[in-house]
Amino acid sequence: MVIYRECGHQGPADVEFCGECGRYLKWDDEEPVAARRPVAQYQAVQPAEPLAPVRQPQQRTVEDQTLHPGDLICGRCGKGNLPTRNFCGRCGASLAESEVVKTSWWRRLFGRRAKEHKAGERPGKDGVRRRAGRAGAARRRVGKAVRRMIAVMLLLSALIYALYQPFRGAINTAAVGLWNQTTGIFETKLNPVRPSKVTASAQSPGHPGNLAGDNATNTFWAAPAQSEPVLVFTFDRPVDLRKAIVHSGNGANFQAAHRPKALHLVFSTGKTYDMVLADTPDAQEVPIENSAGATGVELHVVGLHRSLDGLDVAISEIELFEAG
Repeated sequence: MVIYRECGHQGPADVEFCGECGRYLKWDDEEPVAARRPVAQYQAVQPAEPLAPVRQPQQRTVEDQTLHPGDLICGRCGKGNLPTRNFCGRCGASLAESEVVKTSWWRRLFGRRAKEHKAGERPGKDGVRRRAGRAGAARRRVGKAVRRMIAVMLLLSALIYALYQPFRGAINTAAVGLWNQTTGIFETKLNPVRPSKVTASAQSPGHPGNLAGDNATNTFWAAPAQSEPVLVFTFDRPVDLRKAIVHSGNGANFQAAHRPKALHLVFSTGKTYDMVLADTPDAQEVPIENSAGATGVELHVVGLHRSLDGLDVAISEIELFEAG
C-alpha cells in the first residue's frame, strides 16, 4: 500500500485512479515530488504556462480477470474492483451503481461467515492474519473430513438398503410409522359406527338386508336388481359419517350376482351423497360427505356391474366410520 501524493489517500500502487476520490494518478510528464525544489517567498511570480490538455482515460475492453464475491464491476470498462473502492481503478468511473459479484448459493449455504474483529483489532496485523490463516486452514481440513465421512456413510447406507432386505424392511417400517404419526396430526380420526338396525325395501329369500351390516363377509344381502332396491341403516344417535368400506357381490361366488356400481345416499337430514364403486371382490374404501347430524341413511342402488348369470344384486358387507 502507498500514499498517493496527488490526493493523500492510501491504496495499491498498480491502479490508475484513486478509490476514494477518483483522481487520475499517472501523469507521465509530472515530475516526482522529490525533484521539486521549494521556491523562495520573495521570488517573483512567473506567468503561468498554459496547461497541458487533460488526458482522458481510454475506455478499454473487458479482459480476463478473477472476480471474487462482493467485487464491484465497473459499468464503463468492466474491471472488477474491491468492495471498498468508490471509483474504478482503471477508468475512474463512479462505482455507486455498479454491479456486485454475487456469492454462489452453495457458498452462501455452507461458506464461513466473515470473522468479526474485536474493537481496536485490525485485520491487517501480521499476528491476526497468521492466526486467522491457521484457524481457517484447520476449519477447512475438519470440514473436508466431515463431508467425506458423511458421503461415505450415505453411500454405505444406500448399498445396505439395496442389498440387505431386513435393513430395507426396518427402514420402510420406520418411515411408514413416521408418516402415519405426522399425517395423523392433521387428519381426522375415524371410528367405526354400528347401526342399531338394518332393513331393506326388497330382499331375496334367505338374504335379508341385515346381512349387509352383520360384520361378516361370508353372508350377503340380495334383492331383485330391476326394482332399484334400498338398504336402510338406522343409528341410535346422530352421526357424522366420513368413510365406508364396501364388500360387493356374493363373496363365495363373485359372478353369481350383480354388484352395485353407484349408490345414492339419502340422509335423515334431507342431504344426499352419491357413491361410485369399482367392480372388485376386494374391500374398497369410499368417502362419505353431507351426513353430519343424521340418525339414518338410505342407500339406493342406482347403477349395476352386470354378472354373467343371476338376476339379483348383492352386497356382502358395508362398514361405516364416523369422525371421532
